Amino acid sequence: MAPPTQPTPRRLQSPADLADDALGEIFLHLDSALDLARASFACASFRRVITDHGFLRRYHALHPPPLLGILASGFIPAQPPHTSAIAARAFAQADAADFSFSFLPIPHRWRRRDTRDGRFLLSGVPTGRGYRRGDLLWITDLAVCDPVHRRYLLLPAIPADLTAAVHQPDIVDFETFLAPAAEDDKDSSFRVICLAQCAIKLVLFVFSSGEGRWHTVTFNDWSALITGTGNPASTGTANPASGSELSQRYYAHRCFYWLMHRRNKLLLLNTSGMEFSTVELPHDYTGEIAIVEAGKGKVGMLSLYSLPHGTVHLSYAILQNDGEIANQWQPEEVLLLPENHRYDIVGVAGGYLLLQGIPDGNPNLTCFSLDVKTLHLELFCQTNHSILHAELYAGHPPSLSPPSV
Repeated sequence: MAPPTQPTPRRLQSPADLADDALGEIFLHLDSALDLARASFACASFRRVITDHGFLRRYHALHPPPLLGILASGFIPAQPPHTSAIAARAFAQADAADFSFSFLPIPHRWRRRDTRDGRFLLSGVPTGRGYRRGDLLWITDLAVCDPVHRRYLLLPAIPADLTAAVHQPDIVDFETFLAPAAEDDKDSSFRVICLAQCAIKLVLFVFSSGEGRWHTVTFNDWSALITGTGNPASTGTANPASGSELSQRYYAHRCFYWLMHRRNKLLLLNTSGMEFSTVELPHDYTGEIAIVEAGKGKVGMLSLYSLPHGTVHLSYAILQNDGEIANQWQPEEVLLLPENHRYDIVGVAGGYLLLQGIPDGNPNLTCFSLDVKTLHLELFCQTNHSILHAELYAGHPPSLSPPSV
């Protein structure tokens, strides 16, 4: 008879481990990253707990990085009395990040394409030759950078056998952006997506840092989607060769969203399975929108509406995903914005929507941030030039940000 199997002895935590666990639970409740950074310098035991990558993963999940500033002509930090002003000033004064990317080979040839989770995606402008619209060569030189830790990764070119999935003259638009890693990948992993919008199909070229290679995903129902009829917002059948059908890109809960021109729809890309679908917009939709992360995994939409006499309001609705009103937008709130301004949506980052207001008869432009969770509106900064289509930067102090590349 075989001897009975002995249970594997369980390792008991030492008093030091228990103390670290207790400290970690306490530090998780510090809302301010600056307070956490100060605590890390108080003593060696505090610093050991706070700088542990496991702890930082938990802290970042509970406390998304604050919106610190705008990347336009230089770095424009949040200004007092904004909630992020102190952190933004410390970040700027410490020269904490190199947003010129001078640490890359031939720095002047790189252009910013996207930013997410502390990383920047850059594309290399060809030297010694021009490029044609739809020519893949001008966007296959890609780099992912960490401007805080001055690190970068040059991506391999998309292999020729994969680019054969598209007929290059059929490309009407091509965009590149960063995507979150697959859910089972490690924290330092990421994905880069190149979306080729063709006349009759969409093709994704996806690079995974964990695998170190590219693969493709094709959506063949694109032509039927954009030439369909019966859309109340459409005045006729769209011509797929007339240009890009998609607007600015938004991100919420591992999904990307694009507003479809001439269509009362959003195109949705779920990065968990790399699958496309569509979402109907409200029938009374007008004006600019932004897609944001609402609570409990839901998706919100903020919309600008201009009313007579110069009044502008911002409406908030949440996409329902269960019950009798599934896949419908449920109105939640209407916010009146400060009067005597014309408004544009700059972008979303760090849990904030950023609006640029153009005051009547005033040369200074005013930016307002809206906390997406609390819907609290506050002055973010003032500037004397337009910052539309600029990138927003959200981040924790460098001491609380492990290298992302």
